[in-house]
Amino acid sequence: MQRLSKHTRLCAVGLGIASCLVAAGAAWAQDGFDPNGQCVGDADSDGVVTISEIIIAVNNALGDCQFQDVTLQFRAMVGAEPFTCGNAYHNIGTTNADIVPSDFRLYASNVRLVNAANQEVAVRLEQDGIWQVDDVALLDFENKVPPCNNGNLPMNTTIRGSVPPGDYSGVRFVLGVPFTLNHADQAIAPSPLNLTMMFWSWQDGYKFLRIDTAFDNLRVHLGSTGCAYGAPGVIAGCLRPNRGEVDLGGFNPSRNVIVVDLAALLSDADLNSNQVDTPPGCMSDPIDGDCGPIMRNLGINFADGSPSPRTQKFFRVE
Repeated sequence: MQRLSKHTRLCAVGLGIASCLVAAGAAWAQDGFDPNGQCVGDADSDGVVTISEIIIAVNNALGDCQFQDVTLQFRAMVGAEPFTCGNAYHNIGTTNADIVPSDFRLYASNVRLVNAANQEVAVRLEQDGIWQVDDVALLDFENKVPPCNNGNLPMNTTIRGSVPPGDYSGVRFVLGVPFTLNHADQAIAPSPLNLTMMFWSWQDGYKFLRIDTAFDNLRVHLGSTGCAYGAPGVIAGCLRPNRGEVDLGGFNPSRNVIVVDLAALLSDADLNSNQVDTPPGCMSDPIDGDCGPIMRNLGINFADGSPSPRTQKFFRVE
């Protein structure tokens, strides 16, 4: 049975469509958007469009509602110091180790802003043909200055898109590439999914995060593992998705910056030792115990690769 509000029932029995549109506009679309922040559509996101929601959609369209541009600023840090390719950083991890980073890049996807009512509003990413495609963005903090020889000269420290007008106080996003894009053909993928150095051939998927160091004494390469084929040439699924869900409060995109802190990521790791017969650092291998504290600080459950947003330390708001 069609669900009708009291207002819609009154409209249906004789108030007239013009009166309905005006009244619905006053009640539901005062700012040009429905209660979920959408210009038109299913107001309560229940998969059913009711008569009252059609009225909302018409009023919003007549009100010429528009999305506003938004830019999320990111800043790479190593503790209190800005990240710079080739700089030496000291007192890192549980044993106060020294590191010289030689790469620092990551993919973010499913970016959402959070309003005062704790409702998520998706950021519609600008399709710039370089750093952003679909709902995926690449953040690139290296500049190919040695020892960052595997990178690119251009850098990108922003995610750009649009949202409905509103007051936002939080941001949420996924550290990683969604499954639907993660196992496509990298050789013909659009930028930024066409970077050879961000693709993991042995898992047939992307490195969601790549951190390397000079002298190859530390690597942090995050990606899905335990991936298996279904149909020939098609990955059916991965035992450990290893995508981190980031949830940051106290964030206003017009005032705040999202800090990506390499020292915080490594704060619980012993960088002066390494599990026997494993690469230095963490390559997301489920049998590599060195990954435990690093994955936890990425907001990922090391045991099964599921999101654990309460444990993540890598991102913070300033």
